[in-house]
Parts: sequence; structure tokens; C-alpha cells
Amino acid sequence: MKNVRPAALLLLATTALLGAACSRGEAAVPSAPGTPASHVQQAAGTLPRLVFFMNPNGMPCQMQDRILREMGQELTARADVVYYKTTEPGDIPRFQEYGIRSLPLLVVTDPNGRELRRATPGIQSMTQVLQLLQF
Repeated sequence: MKNVRPAALLLLATTALLGAACSRGEAAVPSAPGTPASHVQQAAGTLPRLVFFMNPNGMPCQMQDRILREMGQELTARADVVYYKTTEPGDIPRFQEYGIRSLPLLVVTDPNGRELRRATPGIQSMTQVLQLLQF
């Protein structure tokens, strides 16, 4: 492991810890299945963003994903939905940027990514998601 950079080790450790904790339904402490890449939407308009931090292999995260999908147009009319996944190496810096320590987690940001509010870590019902998006 002499040739591995410290940043790469941090990335691997963070991914492993977040993934293992979410798959057990627990909180992770460091910094759905088959969700297609086309489902990840880039915020392009003036709507707030609902950012979903998830481990696609974890049951609680899969349940939250299912709830968001069931909300369909009711959700997408209120916010641009963006997914960040523990399984995507390019997404890990976002986990660190927002200080994500527990999964699943929903964060509401403005279109530029500035955090406006965040839910309590864990599965949020449809009603809770809609309340999170009310200003």
C-alpha cells in the first residue's frame, strides 16, 4: 500500500464505512438498486434542489428512493432531484462537502448548491419530503 495516496485511502474508507452502515440501516461516522444514471438530474432551473445522499445497496436508502419515485411529478414540480451515491467515486467529495455522516439523507439547496435545510437522517415519508420543501 506504499503507492496509494492518502486521499485515495480516505475515499476508500469513507465509501466502505458509509456503504456498510447504510446496508445495516445504521448511521455512519466519517465525513436503489438500479437507479439509472438518467435519473440523476442536474439542477438547471430556478427550483430548489432536493439532494438525496444514498447507498444504492442499503435497504433504508432503497426505501427512500422508492418513496421519491412514487412521488413522481408532485416532487419534480417542486424541486430538481439530484442523487449522490456512495458507489460513485465522483460523488464522494459531495458527501464530504456537505458533511454527510448518516444515510439516507435529504438536503434542500438553492440551484447553486447552497444548503437551505436538511432532514433528519433516515427514511422520510412523502409528507415529510413535502414539508422539507415548503418555505
